Amino acid sequence: ISRPVALAMIAASLCSFLMAQPSPTPTLTPDQPPPNEGDGALKHHDRAFMMKAAKAGNKEVAVSQAVMDKLSNPQLKNFAQTMITDHTAAGAELATLAASKNVQLPQPDPSIADDWSKKTGDIDSKYVKEMVSDHEEAVKLFEKESKSTDADIAAFAQKTLPNSLTASSWSETISLT
Repeated sequence: ISRPVALAMIAASLCSFLMAQPSPTPTLTPDQPPPNEGDGALKHHDRAFMMKAAKAGNKEVAVSQAVMDKLSNPQLKNFAQTMITDHTAAGAELATLAASKNVQLPQPDPSIADDWSKKTGDIDSKYVKEMVSDHEEAVKLFEKESKSTDADIAAFAQKTLPNSLTASSWSETISLT
């Protein structure tokens, strides 16, 4: 028997042996929920919501912090501070909820703040445009998730959503001069 044929036979025997072995049963600790257990498992869309909400909140805080000293409109500076305060609080609440669901949230992306701190020109208009765009996406995300079958996640989405302004009311709240 040639060497390549012998190696192929050994590999085939090894594969057959491994395929015949029973798969191990995972060992769970008392505080660890079983994976994919019926109604108790976190659904993919709920996990995705938490990840997207955290990323969006982190972005809005980072952008607001990065432009705070560059904004010329006092109302807009107050708005940016409100964004920082409100989104930091919502982020902390989301982090607690995520931890209770065994979800690891993404960390803030430092490049976002870096990019915005380097922007020049009419920062006020650029900031408002970014916040309106981000806000419209967030409203859709939170409205959809407020109907989640996970009561905790639905309650968070419902509680957080009313605190936000509608995009049409932003122009009334923030008047650029």
